[in-house]
Amino acid sequence: MKRSPRVSAAVSAGIVLLIPLSACTSTADRVEPGNPYAEYVWPAPPDEARIGLTQIIRGRIDVEAGSGWSRALFGASPHGPYDYLKKPFAVAFDSQGRILVSDSVKGVVIRFDRQGRRMDVFGSRGATQLKTPLGLDVGPEDAIFVADVGLGKVVSFDSRGKVRAAYGRRGELVNPTDAALSPDGTRLYVTDSKTHKILVFDSETAELLFSFGQPGDGEGEFAFPTSLAFDGDGNLYVVDQINARLQLMTAEGKFLRQIGDRGTTFGKFVRPKDVAVDEVGNVYVTDNAFNNLQIFDREHRLLTFVGEGGTGPGRFHGASGVAVRDREIAIVDQLGGRVQVFRYLASKSEE
Repeated sequence: MKRSPRVSAAVSAGIVLLIPLSACTSTADRVEPGNPYAEYVWPAPPDEARIGLTQIIRGRIDVEAGSGWSRALFGASPHGPYDYLKKPFAVAFDSQGRILVSDSVKGVVIRFDRQGRRMDVFGSRGATQLKTPLGLDVGPEDAIFVADVGLGKVVSFDSRGKVRAAYGRRGELVNPTDAALSPDGTRLYVTDSKTHKILVFDSETAELLFSFGQPGDGEGEFAFPTSLAFDGDGNLYVVDQINARLQLMTAEGKFLRQIGDRGTTFGKFVRPKDVAVDEVGNVYVTDNAFNNLQIFDREHRLLTFVGEGGTGPGRFHGASGVAVRDREIAIVDQLGGRVQVFRYLASKSEE
C-alpha cells in the first residue's frame, strides 16, 4: 500500500485528529478483484483503509476498451478530437452511474458510460455549441446543466444531447462558473464569479427570479464564488474561493454558517475549488492548492482526506471538480487531463 507522506507528517505533528468513518475488516476483503490500483488507499497504513482508488479515466479507451487486444487496436487507429480529455474542469454522475465531464479547452461535455462501454459528446454541434464549459449538474431524467463562461449562459441538454433551454439573457450573467438545480427541481442556482453573486432562475421558464450576494468577506458576501451544491435539507453550499471558505446558505440566500477558513492545516483551505454533498450529509471539498479532497461530516467535522500533489495514481495536478454517487467519488485532475474514481471500502457514517 502507498503511504501518504502528508498524512504521516500531519499526524506526527499533532495537527489534526481525523475521525474514523467506521469500523471495517481487512483491506483485501474490500477491494474489488482485478483492481490495478488496490494499493492506493486512504488513510495510509497502519490505519485501516476506508477509501480506495478504483479507476482512472483519461478518455475513450478507458471505457470502451474491454481487453488488451481492443486497447492495442485503439492505439493503432487514428484518434478523434474528443478521444482524450484535454483540460477537464467539472464532473457529475447521472442516475445510471455514467460519468459526465466538462472540458474547458475542447469546449464539450463528455459522458462516459462505463457499463455500456460507450462515450458520448455533447455541445459540439448544432445552433448552441459550447465554448468554455465549466460547472455541471444533472437533474431529473438525466437532464444536464452546463455553466459556460464563453457563452455567458447555462445550457441545458436532455439525456440524448438535445438542447432543452438556455439560462441568462443578455447582461444577466457575466462569468457563470457553476449551476445547481434545487432539490425540488423548480429553480436553477448559478454562480457568477465576476459579479460575486448567486443568481436564481426559474428552471422551466429561464426567468431570472432573484439574486443574492455582493463583493466582500463578511457573512453572505463573496470573493469569486465558483461552485454550488445542495444538501438533503435544501440548503446551499457555496465555494467562496478567494475568501478560502465555504458558506452555507438557505435557498433564499440567508447566511447560516461558514465552514473552514484560510490556512494550511487540515480542515482549512487555500484555494477551494468544488463541493459535493452525499445522501448522509458528508461534504466533499477539493482544494486546488492542496491538490486533495477533504471530507467533512454533516456537522462539518473533518473525517479524512484523499490525495496529494503529483502525477501518479491518487495524486493531483490541479484538483478541480468532485462528484459523489452512492459509494463512488469522482475527482477531476485538471492539469493531469483525467478523472480519478474512488470508492468507499467501509460505511460512510460512523457505526
